[in-house]
Amino acid sequence: MSKSTEPWIRGRENAEIIRPFGNEMKVMLPAARTGGTCSVLFADLKPGEGAPPHLHREYDEYFFVVEGTISLVVDGKESTIVPGNLSFTPRGSIHSFKNIGASTASMLEWTVPGGNEPYFRAVSEMTDFDPKRLAEINEQFATEFIGG
Repeated sequence: MSKSTEPWIRGRENAEIIRPFGNEMKVMLPAARTGGTCSVLFADLKPGEGAPPHLHREYDEYFFVVEGTISLVVDGKESTIVPGNLSFTPRGSIHSFKNIGASTASMLEWTVPGGNEPYFRAVSEMTDFDPKRLAEINEQFATEFIGG
């Protein structure tokens, strides 16, 4: 068995922290540990925080709500997801999400194959917001923001 696909256990308290777009995310399972087959992040969203409409051309995205209430819009259809709910967003689907509760919401977010963690890591490495660099990162990871 190769080192990148050996068993892996990680708690939130000792997960690596990255800060894409100023939001704190914890890397629970890096893509490199799975040979790129998936990656998993843990996100805490303050009330009103979330992601604007966007799509991923090369990976499917899953959300599992641990705490709080999230509004999820996928291809124009809005749903409310609460603790214990899992959502599947197929690649190419335009989607957005937002914490609509009064307290912090927490969720696991993962992609198959593992594109989210390397994408968010690249965004985190920008020391200052640079629209040109963000466009390059979006192109590299086949991610597109819609509107705005």
